[in-house]
Amino acid sequence: MKHFSLLFIGVLITLGAFAQKDEYQERDEEAKIILDKLGKELKGYKTMVIDFKLTIKSSDLNETHTGKAYTKGDKFFYTTEERDVYSDGESVWTYVKEDDECYIDAVEDLDGGINPSEIMTIWDKNFKYKYFGKKDGITEIRLYPTNPKESKYHTVILKIDEAKNQLKKITIKTKDAVTIQFKIEKITPNANISDSKFEWVKSKHPNVEEIDNR
Repeated sequence: MKHFSLLFIGVLITLGAFAQKDEYQERDEEAKIILDKLGKELKGYKTMVIDFKLTIKSSDLNETHTGKAYTKGDKFFYTTEERDVYSDGESVWTYVKEDDECYIDAVEDLDGGINPSEIMTIWDKNFKYKYFGKKDGITEIRLYPTNPKESKYHTVILKIDEAKNQLKKITIKTKDAVTIQFKIEKITPNANISDSKFEWVKSKHPNVEEIDNR
């Protein structure tokens, strides 16, 4: 998190500090306007197909994967080189290709799972906004949990193309020092996606071991 401390020395500096505070407040209000506009557009899509690049870094991990995600309401499916993840909105099936194993969990039990539809509007709940400027046409907005003690997140950084009203990159920093970067290469809205896309079908994976954690 960013914590700004101001040193109040004399009346003029005090007045200057208040003026600066007002400016920050206006910029943060602008951030909310930008996010509201973006959220309205994304929530207006009945379905999305998202081409992405996912990078995960920690003290003992540095992985980058390309993939494709499909969302429809609270259902989602995404695929990368190492796994396929299906969800019908109630359960999640995580197929780890190398191990030939599929882990089955209830959605509410997957604290650290990646839900593409939630990531695309992660700012909706339990965050405050900070405007961090614009560079090369891309606006940076940072999110901080409104209740840090109860949140698994430390900071979320959004990169937004304001002119196109498009989310370009999301960087999520967790409190256990994991950084997840979700770079959006392309979004195809309102694609025709069958509900079967979100279903794990055991008969199509006869040799895969299922581990049911529900």
